[in-house]
Amino acid sequence: MDRAALRRVLLELLGTAADPDLSALDAADWSELDQIAAQHRLQPLLDAQHRLNAGIPVEIAARWQAAHRVAAMTAMVQQAELAETCAILESRGFAPIALKGAWLAAHAYPDPAQRPMRDLDLLVAPEVVIPAFEALLAAGYVQAGPAEMSLAEIVRIDKHMPPLVAPRGTLIELHQHLWERDGRLDHASPLADETVLRGRAEVGANGLRYLAPEDLLAHLIVHAVYSHRLDCGPLILADIDLLLRARPIDWPRFWAAADEHGWREGARMLLELTAQYRPGLTIDFTTDPGIPTPAALLAAAPDLLLQELESRQSAGLAAAALKDGPSKLAQRITGKRKVTGGAPVTGQTVGTGGRLGWASSRVFRTLRDLSHADVRRQSRQLAALSKWLDR
Repeated sequence: MDRAALRRVLLELLGTAADPDLSALDAADWSELDQIAAQHRLQPLLDAQHRLNAGIPVEIAARWQAAHRVAAMTAMVQQAELAETCAILESRGFAPIALKGAWLAAHAYPDPAQRPMRDLDLLVAPEVVIPAFEALLAAGYVQAGPAEMSLAEIVRIDKHMPPLVAPRGTLIELHQHLWERDGRLDHASPLADETVLRGRAEVGANGLRYLAPEDLLAHLIVHAVYSHRLDCGPLILADIDLLLRARPIDWPRFWAAADEHGWREGARMLLELTAQYRPGLTIDFTTDPGIPTPAALLAAAPDLLLQELESRQSAGLAAAALKDGPSKLAQRITGKRKVTGGAPVTGQTVGTGGRLGWASSRVFRTLRDLSHADVRRQSRQLAALSKWLDR
């Protein structure tokens, strides 16, 4: 079975809408499907949903169960370091808000292990993010790698500070913005009144601050569709499904906000996908003032949700050229970063050859990856998605 077909089988296994025909998969197919699942942190959730499914080969089921056990142990460490990190920041008056997976794992999923997290994201106000970052460094947190810009430039250009490693090994990202600022991406970035969003944050039973449910849903949508063009993986479908089952949404208000702030197209697309793969939800599209998502984009979703991690950067570079021409590609390759209304900054690359060496290597890898039809198709799909988001 080719990789595109395997992606669709995996999405059907992860969802609850279809009962895929597993009899056509041979041992090699199962091994490849499991590799894709591991890349995208799906094994624990697949174990929870299919532990009693006799169609899953014994050796694959054992891998999923083992991944579930590891995820459970990791989740306990992450929950402890989340509480400790927030306590440090709270004690200094920075009022952190835990984002995305931190709330979902603890409050929406039946078991935190079913929602593995690569890192923990915490939002603080832009004007205090550098002192907050320095407070964690003073508390023993270690910067995961060298920064490509000064901290002041990072605050102005990027959405989060350089990742930090907490004492037990958890990656922590301090965010000064909920999502990318306009001008950073291949399409327009939505607006965000972050002062209002921070003001609506709720305190959970564990004493930590989280976004209000509708704001969390908006953040999940913008992060997945606009910031990542779905390459954050299909856990986003389960995230939205379980969020909507856990907390009510005022749909007229939600769609009005989506239309006003410029993320309506992304919301429509992701909610249609969620309804397609995880049915039984109450999603009210009647108060959405726009049109449905083009069928071609919905059909491309499995490929975009399960993008190859090794080639997605090449596909993204090609998509930039397809949508906006060679100048955009040159900007991406040379590392120039800018936001609307601000002066551009060129990130510094540490290593042999510096920026020129990195750019040469990137061009070579991109040309090599684009020799594969799958990557070329992915770049066309990404460009089409960016054009839809710019409507």
